[in-house]
Amino acid sequence: MRRALLLIAPVVAIGVCGAVVAVASHESDAAFLYRQQHPITIEPTALDTLVKKASDPEPNGGRAPARSASCQPGGSAQQRNPWHCTVDYASGHVIRYRINVRPNGAYEGVDPTGQFVISGCCVPGAAPSGA
Repeated sequence: MRRALLLIAPVVAIGVCGAVVAVASHESDAAFLYRQQHPITIEPTALDTLVKKASDPEPNGGRAPARSASCQPGGSAQQRNPWHCTVDYASGHVIRYRINVRPNGAYEGVDPTGQFVISGCCVPGAAPSGA
């Protein structure tokens, strides 16, 4: 009986120590806990600004910069996917994209024809990488 106790006691002690460390590490990350309880939703202006940085994808558009971009959320969750963005380029082209934002803030979208793709990183308000 005494030998069994000598073998089991250290294993139990290590398990208890591991549990204490695991609980303490989650309690000490106040920013993590706050973000879990109060997620930030992405605002349309944040996505507008990033989408506007993309140049005209049309071959005869001369890679013209965007004059304006307007994005509308399609959902109510944190990323508010799918987004519907209309981009007006200096070349005169107007392209509508359906965009999805990932939890890390990276986004990608495509026009209704599937011909033009847009992507980038990172939308403010999305959870940072590793969160």
